[in-house]
Amino acid sequence: MGTRGDGTLGSVLRGLREDAGLSQEELAERAGLSPHAISALERGTRTRPYPHTIRSLATALDLDEDQRAALLAAVPSRSSRTAPPTSAADGTAGRRDLPVPATPLIGRDDDVGRVADLLRTSRLVTLSGPGGVGKTRLSLAAAAAVRDRYADGVRLVELAPLLEPGQLLPAVADAVDATRDPTRSVTDDIVDRLRGQHLLLVLDNVEHLLKAASDVAALVEAVPDLSVLATSRAPLRVRGETEYAVEPLEVDDHPDGTPSPAARLLLDRAQRVNPGWGADPADAVAVGATCERLAGLPLALELAAARARLLDPGSLLQRLDTALQAGPRDLPPRQRTMRATLDWSQGLLDAPARRLLRLMGVFVGGTTLADLEAIGARVGIADDEVVTSLEELVEHSLVLVEGSGRLRMLEPVVQYARDLLREADEWEEAARAHAAHYLTVAETNHSSYRDGGQVAALNRIDLEHANLTAAAERSLAAGDIETPARMAWELWLYWWLRGDHDHGRRFAETALHHAADLPDDVHARAALAAATMAFAMDDVTAAGGWWRRSHERAGDDPAILSNAVAGEGLVALVDGDLALARDRFQEAMHHAEVGGPEVQWTWGLAHVWLGTVALLEGDADEAVRLIEAGLDSARSREDRLSSYIALYNLFQVELGRGDHVAARRHLEESTRLSLETGDQANLAYLLDAGAVLAAASDQHARVPLLLGAAQAIREAQGAQGYGYYRPDPAAITAAADDARSHLGPDRYDDALDTGRGFSAVKAAAMLREPGEAAG
Repeated sequence: MGTRGDGTLGSVLRGLREDAGLSQEELAERAGLSPHAISALERGTRTRPYPHTIRSLATALDLDEDQRAALLAAVPSRSSRTAPPTSAADGTAGRRDLPVPATPLIGRDDDVGRVADLLRTSRLVTLSGPGGVGKTRLSLAAAAAVRDRYADGVRLVELAPLLEPGQLLPAVADAVDATRDPTRSVTDDIVDRLRGQHLLLVLDNVEHLLKAASDVAALVEAVPDLSVLATSRAPLRVRGETEYAVEPLEVDDHPDGTPSPAARLLLDRAQRVNPGWGADPADAVAVGATCERLAGLPLALELAAARARLLDPGSLLQRLDTALQAGPRDLPPRQRTMRATLDWSQGLLDAPARRLLRLMGVFVGGTTLADLEAIGARVGIADDEVVTSLEELVEHSLVLVEGSGRLRMLEPVVQYARDLLREADEWEEAARAHAAHYLTVAETNHSSYRDGGQVAALNRIDLEHANLTAAAERSLAAGDIETPARMAWELWLYWWLRGDHDHGRRFAETALHHAADLPDDVHARAALAAATMAFAMDDVTAAGGWWRRSHERAGDDPAILSNAVAGEGLVALVDGDLALARDRFQEAMHHAEVGGPEVQWTWGLAHVWLGTVALLEGDADEAVRLIEAGLDSARSREDRLSSYIALYNLFQVELGRGDHVAARRHLEESTRLSLETGDQANLAYLLDAGAVLAAASDQHARVPLLLGAAQAIREAQGAQGYGYYRPDPAAITAAADDARSHLGPDRYDDALDTGRGFSAVKAAAMLREPGEAAG
C-alpha cells in the first residue's frame, strides 16, 4: 500500500501504521520504542529521529522497498536545525555521539539490563558508587543499549572538567545546541531547545557540582520527554531521582571454576600488553588474590594490569602498591593513579568528614557505628559529629553500609585512609584508641562463652576478630606487651570453640615471648591461654609447661589457680596417671569453690573430668554421679561447652553399659549444642563416637560416612583436638574393621570419601536415629 497525508513524517508514519492495522502501542512494542515516542512522531513534535529509529519502524511495519523509501524521504535533514550544526572545525564533532570505548565492558551485563529497566520507569537515574568502580563505562553501555527508545537520541555531557556548579547548565545547553538568548535564563534556553524532543541526557561526574542538582531536577520537570542518566559518587538527592548503586566486580570464581568477573577484567587488560599473561593454571591463585586485594574495583584492576608488561602475576601481587601509582595516559588525570582518584573524592568532603575518613583507616574488616563512636570519643570526636560525617562518607560512596548495618570500605580506600592517617601524624593515637577499645570488647564478651550468651558472643567476635588481631599486632609493634597478653586470656575460649587453635597459640606465645615485665596475674593468664591452645593441638608437653608457669605466677588468685591446676590434671589424665589426675581435679574444685561465679564452670568441668577418671577405673556409677553434677552446673548456666563435654562422657558410660538408647540420646543432645556453638573439633569426636555406636547397632553403612566426616574436620582443623576426651581408639578401629568386612573394601572406601565431603550439618544428621536422618 502507498502512503497518504501531507507528506510530513508524522502523516506518512500514521498512514503506514494504520494500513498495517496496528495501534501506536502495538507498533511501539514491535519497534522497541515507547508509545509516547510513536505519538510524538505522528503528532510532529519530533521530526528528526535517528536513522536506527527509522530502520526499527520500517522493520516493525514490514515495509516494502517503496514504502521504506517514502518513510525515509519524509524525515527532514538533521542539518536543517535552527541551531548551528556541529563540525570538526569548531571542535564539537562527536559531542552528539556516545564514545565507543577501546576495550570491552566485562562483568556488567546484569547492571546494564537493570539500568535499562530503570530508565523505562524513571526519568532521572543516578549511578552512584566510589571512584573507579566503573560508573562512566556502565552509563555509556546503558545509554547505548536504550538509545533506540529515544526518538532524538542521546547526548553525553562530561562534567569532570568543570569547576563550579554554575557551569553545569551552560554545558548542557552547549551539548543540546540550545540557542543562547542573553535576555533569558540558561534553563529557558534549554527548555525551549528540548521542547518536543524525546532525548536521554547522560551527565557524567556530577559529584563536585551537587549544588546544581536542583537545576537538573528542574529541567526534567520542565521537559516531559527528557530523561537524565547521571553518574556521581554521591546521589543528587532531588525529587524523582532513582539511585542505582554500582558495586565492584565479584571477586569469587564461579563454582564451575571459571574466573570471576574481576579476574576476567584483569586478565583481559593484562593480556593486551602481555599476551598469555596469567594463562598458566598456576597463576590463578595470584590472580585471584590480586582481585581480592583490589576489592574488584575496575579502575584498580586496570591500573594493575598496566604493569603486566614487566610483572608476572606473582610479582604483580607483591608490588600492588606501586602498580597503582601509574596508569594509561588516556585516562583522565584524576584517574591515572588510585591516589588521584581518591584525592578527588576527598576534596569533596568537609574537614570533619575528612578527619573521620582518616580515622576509619585504623579498622580491619569493617566496624559498627557503636565501635566507631567509641573510638571516635577516645580521639576527641563527638558522637553527633561521627554520625554527621559518616553520612557524608556514605553519600560519597567512600564508606559502604552492609545490610546488617556493618560499615566497611573497599580495600584500596582503606589503604588510602591509612596513608592519610599517617601523613596527618594521627596514626599512633588512632592505633592506641583502637587497641584500647577492642581490648574492652574482648573483656566484655569473655564471660559469655561460659553461659547462655555463648552464641551471641561468638558471633560478635567473629565479626571483630580481624580488628582484635590487628590491635594486638600493632600494640606489640609499639612496645605495648600488656594489651595482647590480656587479649590472649580474653579470647582463648573463643579460639577453642572456633577451632582456631594455631592462631590462638601463636597469639598467646608471641605475647609471652616479650613478657619479662608483665604483671604476674597478666603473665599467668596469658600462659593459661597458651596452654589450652597447645593442648588442643595435642602438644601436651608444651601445654604442661605453660600450665606450670601459670601455676607459679598465680599467687593466691583462685581463678588462675583453678584453671592451672585443672590443666595439670588433664596432662596427668593423658599420661595415664589417674591418681595424680584425681588429686589435681579435686584441688581445682577447691580453688573454684572459693573463686566464686567467675570459675563456676571450672568447678563443673572438674566434676566431669573426675567422672572420666572414675570411668577409666571401671566405676561407672561413680562416673555418672560426678559427670551429672557437672552437667547440672552447666545447664544451670546454659553453658553449651561444658554440657557437651559432660554429655560425651555420659555417652561413653552408657555405651559401655550396652544401653544404646541412652547413649544415642546423649550423643544427639551433645551434637545439637556443638552445632549451636560451631565447635567443629568437638563434632569430630562425636562423629567418631557415632561410628562406634553405629557398629554396635549393626548399622555398618554409616560407619565410614561418619569416620570420613570426622577425618575431614580434623584435617581442616590441623589437629586431633580435645585431649580431655578419652575415647577408646581400639573401639574406633574395631568399628571400622567390622564395617569394612561387611561392606567390602571398595564400598567402604567410597563411603569414606563420601563422608569426607559432608557438611557439618549433614554429618551431624547421621547421628540421629536412622529413620530420623533419612535423606
